[in-house]
Amino acid sequence: MSSEISAAATAVIVRDGEAGIETLLLRRHSQLKVSGGHWVFPGGRIDPEDYRGGNDDEQAARVAALRETQEESGLVLNPDSLVFLSHWTTPPTMGRRFATWFYLAVVNHDLPEVLVDGEEMDAYCWASPSEFLAQHRRGELALLPPTVVTLDELHRCASAAEAQRFYGERPVPFIAPRMSKHNDVICMLYGGDAGYDAIDPTAQGAKNRCYLESGVWRYDFCEA
Repeated sequence: MSSEISAAATAVIVRDGEAGIETLLLRRHSQLKVSGGHWVFPGGRIDPEDYRGGNDDEQAARVAALRETQEESGLVLNPDSLVFLSHWTTPPTMGRRFATWFYLAVVNHDLPEVLVDGEEMDAYCWASPSEFLAQHRRGELALLPPTVVTLDELHRCASAAEAQRFYGERPVPFIAPRMSKHNDVICMLYGGDAGYDAIDPTAQGAKNRCYLESGVWRYDFCEA
C-alpha cells in the first residue's frame, strides 16, 4: 500500500460521427507497470515544467493534458476548448495512486491522423462510448473505472455540443473511491452513493458505484 499520490491530467477527446458522439481511446503498452494493456484517454503525470509562469495546480493540469495528448497521439488541442469535467483520486488500497484532472476537448474531423508514440501507447481507436462499453462487457477491451464512468456519461449525450453543455453546467465532482465487497465482488463506492460514508454497499438509496465482475467493471448509477 502506498500513500504517495502523483498528480496527473487526462484529455477526453470527442467529436461528432455519423451515428453520434465518438471519443478517442489509446491502448497502453502491455509491458507498462501501470495499467499495461488498458485502453485509456490520453494523459499522464503533471511535470514540474507545467507549473511555469506561476500556474496553479489546475492550470498546470491543463498544460499537462495538452502536452501528454500531443506526446501520446500527435494531436494538438486548442487550450480554450478544455472543459474541466472531473477529478479522480486512486483509493489508498491501490499500489500506485494518482490525483487526475479530467478535461473534455471537442475536435473536428479535419484533425491529423492519430500517431501513437509506440512506447507508452501502441494502438488507438475512435468509436462511440456505447461501443467501447459493449466491447468491455464482452471482455474484449480492458478499461479502468474512471474510463467506464466517463464513457457511461458520454453515451448519454447525443452530440459533442451536448457533452460540452452537460459538463459545463454540472458541478465538477472530486471523486475519492472507497473500496468494499458486495456479493463477493469488488465494489467501488463514489460520493453520492447511499453507502459511501459508511462504506456499506448494502445501504438502500442512491447508487453511484462500480462492480468488478469477472474482470469487467460495471457502473451502477441511480438517484434516490
